[in-house]
Amino acid sequence: MLAVAAIIDQATAILAGGGLLDGRAPRFDPAGYRHATLAVEQRFQVPETTISPVMRRFLWQLARISRPTRIYGAGTYAGFGFAFLVAGRATVDDEFQAWGVDCDAAATALARRNADHAAAAGATAFRTGGPLELRAADAVADLATDNQPIDLLFIDVDHPQTRKALYADVLRAARHRLQPGALILAHDPLVPGFAGDFQRYDAAIVADPALLGPVVLPLDSCGLSIARVVS
Repeated sequence: MLAVAAIIDQATAILAGGGLLDGRAPRFDPAGYRHATLAVEQRFQVPETTISPVMRRFLWQLARISRPTRIYGAGTYAGFGFAFLVAGRATVDDEFQAWGVDCDAAATALARRNADHAAAAGATAFRTGGPLELRAADAVADLATDNQPIDLLFIDVDHPQTRKALYADVLRAARHRLQPGALILAHDPLVPGFAGDFQRYDAAIVADPALLGPVVLPLDSCGLSIARVVS
């Protein structure tokens, strides 16, 4: 656990040093993580996941220290990875909203059941009527037809045929909703099979003068790409 904590602290220091986080980030709190995510770790049913233990802890820590008011997840599947962002944000005692969207209706139904299981175990952020909303929808269309602001965008769409090709489209659809200071997280930048998809996604970020990044964190074999809206 000490090695994992050091990896997370180093990653947040890199983001702070590069201007993607404001100020000096607090150190990772293993006990706080265990308390906040126990219901997710024990109660969620997930057919398969590449959200590794270190990635779970980093997502929790990032939401805890960046304190986004509005979180949007594009491609949330069974809700597992997204749940760690929600649990991290819930450690801060003020209001927030989190929308998890996936085009797979069966996966979204499982995500809702998982949220219910976590709520039954005492995780109040996952209760019906709470800050978390899970819906089956095409993320690109959903983002483009709404104007509610977003402070943290988590992208993990994975189409059976096109895989991660929609990442750039998700970013484009969300762009008008991303607020100054908003973080953009994209999962899987280190997976060799997705290299072409990420070239397109990275080009979209670099072409936007109001975006800083991307910074790729090699937290595990999948990695996490992070950018920030600076204006």
